[in-house]
Amino acid sequence: MNRPEKTEQRGKTIETTGKTVEKALAKAMKELGAKVEDLDIEIIEAGSKGVLGIFGAKEAKIRATSKRSSEGIEEVADEVTKLIMNCLDVNYRLFSDTLDDTTYINIETAGVDGLLIGRKGDTLSSLQHLVGRIVSRKLGGYQRLTLDVGGYLRNRQEILRQKAVKAAERARQTNRDVGLEPMKASERRIVHLALADIEGISTYTVGNGEMRKVFVGPENGSNRRNRDNRR
Repeated sequence: MNRPEKTEQRGKTIETTGKTVEKALAKAMKELGAKVEDLDIEIIEAGSKGVLGIFGAKEAKIRATSKRSSEGIEEVADEVTKLIMNCLDVNYRLFSDTLDDTTYINIETAGVDGLLIGRKGDTLSSLQHLVGRIVSRKLGGYQRLTLDVGGYLRNRQEILRQKAVKAAERARQTNRDVGLEPMKASERRIVHLALADIEGISTYTVGNGEMRKVFVGPENGSNRRNRDNRR
């Protein structure tokens, strides 16, 4: 009976030991099913032979992490997205790019962008979740993927950043907290990150459920006590 080959476990970290660093590395490669160039290696203990090769000898110890390679992600993501679009009988074009560890796919259609985006991006979020799950399963591990339609997400993100900055300016001028419209978790994160490095400004979330509101306020504003009570 033929045994299935061991596949690389992307993003997994293990620690192995051996009489030498090379032997510890060989163990890590075997356990992770990866080549040496596909691993990030940290030498924890170089090891030593000790006196006469016996007394005081220490084994080498390393920490190995399999790299999250983006090779093939665009191709698989394109394939999955095309399959879904063909099922929907939509005329489309795909544009994909990989930046850092995230694959970005933009779908351009002939007049049906709104149908794929949905109310406040709900349909697009569902499509991204579906494509992301299928791609991750095909590649054997979680893959960071952003699915967009007609540049909607990029435009929306830029608008949110601009709103966040304006809210921060208003909060600083009035010394009071400023609330933004209810948003999904992914959009609230954009606001928090946009203002994270602005000195003297803090952000917090109020409400229950998926659509909660982000408030922007000065660190020492007049609403500080109420803000602390709602965190």
